[in-house]
Amino acid sequence: PQHQLNNLHHQIRLKPEQLAAYHRDGFLLVDDVFPQAELDTINREIERLRTEKSNDGTNQNDVILRLGLKSDLTRQICRDERIVTLIEDLVRPGIAIYSAKLFEKRPNDETICHWHQDDAYYRENSECGCRMSAWIPLQDCDKENGCVWVLPGSHKQGLKPANNIGAETGHCDLAFAQGTTELEGAVSVPMKAGSVLLFHALLGHRSLGNHTAHPRRAFIISYQDALTN
Repeated sequence: PQHQLNNLHHQIRLKPEQLAAYHRDGFLLVDDVFPQAELDTINREIERLRTEKSNDGTNQNDVILRLGLKSDLTRQICRDERIVTLIEDLVRPGIAIYSAKLFEKRPNDETICHWHQDDAYYRENSECGCRMSAWIPLQDCDKENGCVWVLPGSHKQGLKPANNIGAETGHCDLAFAQGTTELEGAVSVPMKAGSVLLFHALLGHRSLGNHTAHPRRAFIISYQDALTN
């Protein structure tokens, strides 16, 4: 069927040195998880969902929330065994999906996502010590089109107080610093389409504008242990 992904996945479990790097830095980049043919299928489904959403007046056009509930295909991605196998030693006991969303940076869009921690939003509902996200780019990402920047090790410093940065300057109203602020130790994380960035919910991160003529889309799934309500 048109909206089915290949079920013959090669599952990869994180090696001890990768687990150590994740716990040390709060993030880990895993290359070549989704092949281009599957990304093409996902992009077609995103286009279909965007068309539906533009007709029903929900959310802004560059964000699709509750993505795991939108279609069989997007639900399949959230439960994909390749991702679940990658995180099975990071999220326990059991793995539950906390949220799934699509963020798009449109061509030549200067909007930034400020320095923030996902847990600033998640803790409004519940607390979980192993909550984390899988960030999947549907196009190659670099500094030109708004790749993720991270603060290695910041997940060990707890939740930072939010500065209530105004929404008119970018996304993430619970940010702890203006997105254009160059924080010490920050590094960019260029990614190839179909790779997966795993990162802890307390990791400080941001993204800047898209300075290219092409969209930059990211499918983001957040997971937590199966015991947290």
